[in-house]
This record gives sequence, structure tokens and C-alpha cells, in this order.
Amino acid sequence: MAVVAVIALLIFYFYGGTDSSRSKKSGHVESIQKPDKVKQNELIAYLKQHPQDEFAHFQLGELIKDRAPYQALENFSHVTPMHPRYYEAVDAIAEISLKQNLPKQAKKALLTLVRKFPQQSRYQDLLARLLLEERDYDRALKHATRSIELGANQAENHMLVANILRQAGRASEMCAPLKQALFLEPELLEAHLNLAYAALYSGDLQTAEREALWCLKQNPLSNTALRYLAQIDRSRGNIPEALSHIEQALVIDPEDFESLLLKADLLIYQRAGQQAYDLLKPLYLEHQTDRRYITALSRAAGLIGNRKEVLQLQRQNQLLIKEDDLKPSTLQSETIEDSQSR
Repeated sequence: MAVVAVIALLIFYFYGGTDSSRSKKSGHVESIQKPDKVKQNELIAYLKQHPQDEFAHFQLGELIKDRAPYQALENFSHVTPMHPRYYEAVDAIAEISLKQNLPKQAKKALLTLVRKFPQQSRYQDLLARLLLEERDYDRALKHATRSIELGANQAENHMLVANILRQAGRASEMCAPLKQALFLEPELLEAHLNLAYAALYSGDLQTAEREALWCLKQNPLSNTALRYLAQIDRSRGNIPEALSHIEQALVIDPEDFESLLLKADLLIYQRAGQQAYDLLKPLYLEHQTDRRYITALSRAAGLIGNRKEVLQLQRQNQLLIKEDDLKPSTLQSETIEDSQSR
């Protein structure tokens, strides 16, 4: 009987007691949710009477930032440096602005946070990504590199540096961060594909081919890897093989502009002017501001004897060159790298 009594007590403790604690926890959650809603309404009513109270603005922003981000952004913007949790408000502004695609507000907040907390790698990384979107490559590279120096040693951090260098037209400098990314994640397809690109534009065709073939083995539908193989073949003078690879790429994505442009270039090399012209001409409306496209179309038009169009395209190209000269200078020079690879 004593044994039975002990077993009954244990069952009650582990099962009955658990159910009781669950019901208590459930009731506790409800008791939290209800006051939050009441508190939110009270804060809104209070702020109507006292719109300058930054403490109330901060409290309301904290309560609603997940449910009403734009309103929370407004509330956090009322918090001044005099508030003891000012930088928490700035952090919240940065987070909300990034999620809601508000780069201007995000940049202002992140610059404030980087100045205040220069040793925080997360802020350096977020600012670098934002500056990359703005094509401010020099500053983006500075903050991305600083983020790694402060301990952000994940593959994605090194990929960010490589991506900045790529968009800045500095392909020859991409290999180091890409190799570091692959050291951390050896099977990272994006890193292998970018390494193929970097090697191709640096003139290391053997490495470019090895990496492109590796990527194609992992993903047979990679039209980018096929395009790189076509460029490698072209650089080696293997034009039929290059055309074969680019045709495979266009089967995967018939509208890929880079593949179409490369195919036209290969056709022009073979003096197949009419085929190149017929391929390029339908793309005019969409790509008439792309100098590489205008140059290729002009060459194709010249091969078929359309001198009037050649002159018009040459004038258009000159205007595009002047427009580029008037733009603020950046580190970008992808068109130079493209020409060097041919």
C-alpha cells in the first residue's frame, strides 16, 4: 500500500502538476498581453496630450515596432540624445528602416551607431551593405573590411568584400576574400562561381575553367558557369566550343542579356554580321543606354553594310561616353574588365 501511495504521488507530481503549471503559464501570457494593449492605448491617449514626451514615445515604439513599424519609426524619431536609451532607439530605427526598405533613414541611424560604437562589427557590416547598394564602393569596402577585423569571420562577410570588389571593377583583388570564404565553407557554390569570374578577368584561365566546371557539376543549369566557359573558350580562340557553351546557356535562359551579347560577339568574330544584327536589334529599346550593346550593334550593322545606322550608333555611343564622364567618379570599371577579357 505504501508503494502504491508513493507511485500515485509521483504521477500527480509529474503529470497533474505539469498540467497545472501549464494552465498557470497560459493564464500568465494572457495577463501580459492584455496590459500591453491597454498600455498601448493609454500611451496613445497620453501622447495626444503630451506630444513632446520622448519617454512615452520610446515606450510606445517598443510596444508596436513589430505590429506597426512605420508608426514605431515615428515614435523612435522623437527620442533625443538626452534620453538614457537613445541609442536603443537609433538601433530600432536602423532595424525598421532596413526591413521596410528606407535606405536614407537606415544610413543616418547606422552612421550614428558606427560613430558611437566603432567596435561593433554588426553595425560596420550593415553599413557596408547599405553603401554597396548606393554604389559607394570605397566606403562600403572600408566598413566591410573593418567588420571582419572586429571578428565577423563568417563566409558571408568575406563574400561581401568580394562582391564589393566585383561591382567596383576590381576582379583581380577578389581571390583573397573568396578563398577565405571557401576555407570556411568549402562547398559554397556562390564563392566558387565568383572565383571563376575573378580568375577569368585576371587572366588565370586554368583556375577559371576548373571553378566553372565544378559549379556546373554541382548545378548543371547554371547558365552563368556556361557563359564563363564560353568566355574561356573565346580567349583561347576556340570559337566553335564557345558558341556551343553559349547556346547551352541560352537554352537555360533565352533572355539572358550577357549570354546574348556574348553570342553576338562570337558571331561578329565569325563575320556572321546578319545573324548578330538580327540577334541584337530586338534588344534596342531595353538596352540603348548600354555602351557595350551599342558598340556590338554598330559592329554588326557595319558588317552588313548599313553605314547610316553605324554613324547614328557611333554618335549615340559618344553621347553615352560624355554622360559617363559627367557622372560622379567611383571605383567601378566593369566595362574595362570586359574589354580586357576579349
